Amino acid sequence: MASIIIGICILLLFIIWFTTITILIDYTHKMDDDHLRVQFIIWKFIRYKVKVPTIKVEKDEPTITFEKKTSAGGHNHSEITPKDISDQFSDYKELIEHIFGLKIVIRKFLKTVKITKFEWHSNVGVKDAATTGKLIGVVWSVKALIIGLLSKYMNLLEFPDYTVTPSFQIPKSETVLKCMFKIRIGNAILAGLKIFKFWRGGKGSFKTKQLSMVSKNQSKQSL
Repeated sequence: MASIIIGICILLLFIIWFTTITILIDYTHKMDDDHLRVQFIIWKFIRYKVKVPTIKVEKDEPTITFEKKTSAGGHNHSEITPKDISDQFSDYKELIEHIFGLKIVIRKFLKTVKITKFEWHSNVGVKDAATTGKLIGVVWSVKALIIGLLSKYMNLLEFPDYTVTPSFQIPKSETVLKCMFKIRIGNAILAGLKIFKFWRGGKGSFKTKQLSMVSKNQSKQSL
């Protein structure tokens, strides 16, 4: 009986390890309003959606206001101020210090991520035609740079579909971004274990490695 249970557990772990999660990102920006929806799909029938109905950057002060649904079916508004961000900065300070050490682990994990769909269409413009022309060039450059980075660090399986449409008559700032990522759970677990192992090393071991590298370089220079 025990061997059967162990066999079932091993089989479940094997299935989970090779299971692929599909992540769909649907982002829409229209003037001052942004809408974001993220959907997670496992085995095509298990779906989980995360929606942020409204995001708005206040013009009078650097505050982000977003709308969310309540359990009663209504809506309420919440704000994120620079003070809120600065208060949380100390919590992430140690994480930031570890980023350089995690670079290799993250790069290896990103190489296993597959992008099977990437659509990015924008419509931008201001009242002045010359300024609009320059703005279009900047937007094209930014998109080309981002897509280049994605193709370098991830597996871009489909050719990206992206456009920039100028608006010379009416000032516009509109963007529609739709992309699909596929991640194998086993690769995510493996990357998570490596990050956890590195994190457990603590800042002390991280700094010790840096000091040892510095001392080696100094000894080489002295020779």
